Amino acid sequence: MARYLIAGAGLAGAVLARELAEGGAEVVVRDERPHVAGNCHTERDAETGVMVHRYGPHIFNTNSDEAWQYVNRFTPFRPFINRVKAVTHKGVFSLPVNLHTINQFFGEAFSPAEARTFVEGLGDDIAEPAVVIY
Repeated sequence: MARYLIAGAGLAGAVLARELAEGGAEVVVRDERPHVAGNCHTERDAETGVMVHRYGPHIFNTNSDEAWQYVNRFTPFRPFINRVKAVTHKGVFSLPVNLHTINQFFGEAFSPAEARTFVEGLGDDIAEPAVVIY
């Protein structure tokens, strides 16, 4: 029987360990943190029972049906659409920047070609980038 030591119980280490174990290998996983799952670690608050994402929210993004089926073997995932917004003195705008964002921000109705030309004219040319050492 093959034996493996996996350093790190984060997502990559956990998947590797699982695949090796399902293939019949003996696997030991070690991590410096006192919990599994790396930055995807989630724990239940003892007082409230609320699930806490200790290292921030977890968003699993894939267009691979195989990857989606794989992760759903372990827990049901819920569909989620991440909508990122930028707040400026002019209002709230969608990110990443696209044609709609440019038109909305500048109050225009540019075609893609017109927007490209307009945006190219916004910046200053930098002949030689400056090196700043702090």
